[in-house]
Amino acid sequence: IMRGVPVPTAKWVTDDTEIKPDGRPDPEITWSKDGKVLVQEKRVEILHDLPNIELQVKEAKRTDHGKYIIAAKNSCGQAQAFAVVNVLDRPGPCQNLKISYVTKDSCMIAWESPVDNGGSEITNYIVEYRQPNQRGWSIVSSDITKRLVKAHLVENREYFFRVCAENKIGPGPCIETKTPILAINPIDKPGEPENLHIAEKGKTFVYLKWRRPDYDGGSPNLSYHVERKLKDSDEWERVHKGSIKETHYMVDKCVENKIYQFRVQTKNEAGESNWVKTAEVVVKEDLQKPVLDLKLSGVLTVKAGDTIRIEAGVRGKPQPEVVWTKDKDATDFTRSPRVSIENTSDTSKFVLTKSRRTDGGKYVITATNTAGSFVAYATVIVLDKPGPVRNLKVTDISSDRCTVTWDPPEDDGGCEIQNYILEKCESKRMVWSTYSSSVLTDYAKVTRLIEGNEYIFRVRAENKMGTGPPTETHPIIAKTKYDRPGRPDPPDVTRVSKEEMTVVWNPPEYDGGKSITGYILEKKEKRSLRWVPVTKTPIPERRKKVTNLFPGHEYQFRVSAENEVGLGEPSLPSRPLIWLTLWLSVSFPIQHVMTQFLVSNGKNTLRQLCNYFGCSLHEYL
Repeated sequence: IMRGVPVPTAKWVTDDTEIKPDGRPDPEITWSKDGKVLVQEKRVEILHDLPNIELQVKEAKRTDHGKYIIAAKNSCGQAQAFAVVNVLDRPGPCQNLKISYVTKDSCMIAWESPVDNGGSEITNYIVEYRQPNQRGWSIVSSDITKRLVKAHLVENREYFFRVCAENKIGPGPCIETKTPILAINPIDKPGEPENLHIAEKGKTFVYLKWRRPDYDGGSPNLSYHVERKLKDSDEWERVHKGSIKETHYMVDKCVENKIYQFRVQTKNEAGESNWVKTAEVVVKEDLQKPVLDLKLSGVLTVKAGDTIRIEAGVRGKPQPEVVWTKDKDATDFTRSPRVSIENTSDTSKFVLTKSRRTDGGKYVITATNTAGSFVAYATVIVLDKPGPVRNLKVTDISSDRCTVTWDPPEDDGGCEIQNYILEKCESKRMVWSTYSSSVLTDYAKVTRLIEGNEYIFRVRAENKMGTGPPTETHPIIAKTKYDRPGRPDPPDVTRVSKEEMTVVWNPPEYDGGKSITGYILEKKEKRSLRWVPVTKTPIPERRKKVTNLFPGHEYQFRVSAENEVGLGEPSLPSRPLIWLTLWLSVSFPIQHVMTQFLVSNGKNTLRQLCNYFGCSLHEYL
């Protein structure tokens, strides 16, 4: 309230801008804001009802805040007053949104505060992201008070970001990145090409090769520049348009017998590497001794039936002739329907289908041209089932068990024998059964045989490729390894007395593997079919005095040998012999003659004996 006479005064009142100026004569009232005079318009209404003056601004906006000045002027002088008006609203957009330190899994987001905070303090910021193929936004952070935040990313994906400020009225408008960022590590200039060399040259060309740099600068998108220059020239000439993606290039249109130098550099999104140069070289066609680069590491192992593939890189000037052989054998592979050989300018490919075990060995590759020759070797192993076992035998045969032995197969199939499979079969049934499928040694003890049965055994070797063919034994009989004695020769009667005969015999040629423990002597009359043992127990000696004979009867004897196994077959019968009770009544010379007679002719009857002495039977008796 400004007081004075006759200077007018003004007074601010409550909600609306109401002024009560005081002055005479009535003053002229002027409203202004930010140096601009306010006039009556759609949203601005000025009421002059002296002594009351009122200014109304309808539907206030954030831009309506500021310093409002009222001026009163009459002929006596002038006066003015002012009021500062604050209109609260959401904050304005943030400034200078920047994305930095982008890696494959994160980035940093920074921004500046809004120019207009909406008339109240910024409480927090909201940071969001989305991928180009998405319409919705996801929250990175909604309660951050600083103007810097770290966002976590997924490698090789693109992202947009936006930020808005928030006060007590609400969040303001967002500021958004115009282009997406890619979640990859920062890209740097790449390294230089590796191993730049002249792979081939001719009359008017040079073929360059190199390797990708070890360091690609963080970008897989590499390309290359190739240039050349003549000796004693300072100007390098680009030999292609744009960039090349391959790690080789054929530089043509060179002048024969001229000296050139070549250089290559790498390029990516971040820039270009340093140049790598070759030595100076004369462009002309040179003779080059053949070189074979066998594309095989170590030994090539295949399964039987699979295809054998061997490839060799070929170099040489002029183009070498390549010949494939095996184990120093001059066999022409081109005649085999299973073999195909394909030769190109820089490779030679050998293919053998349906491989067999015999296809394994050392393959010899020979490259020849006018400059010389080169030989390379490739060792191939063809894995197959093992061959048959060897020297299969059955030993230590007894009544209920035996031992089967064998030697490993001559061909193990190219890999270790894992085990053997042993089978058995009874000859009368001819049904094979597996005795053991996991024999690890080259022998097996077979038990639970049935005595007297005939058996056949067979064995198969097994490796990781499968089971080989079986090998069979000859039939064997389950019995003890010792046998009963053989048959002795027929016994002899060596002495005849009044009451007895003495019978002797020889041991059998075959004792069955065990010592003879005794003999069984049997007798029978010639016309009888029944043999009667002379003793109840075996006779330990090879002679026996036989008693209890009937006079005039014709007797035969036989003997059987016995050992621990049992009684052998009896011998053939002895010659028939007559026992005479009056033997001792004749003189010794007659006994001798009679003995000789009886030994030489055991078939003579008593009557024939009387005729031999020239007497009748009655006279003899």
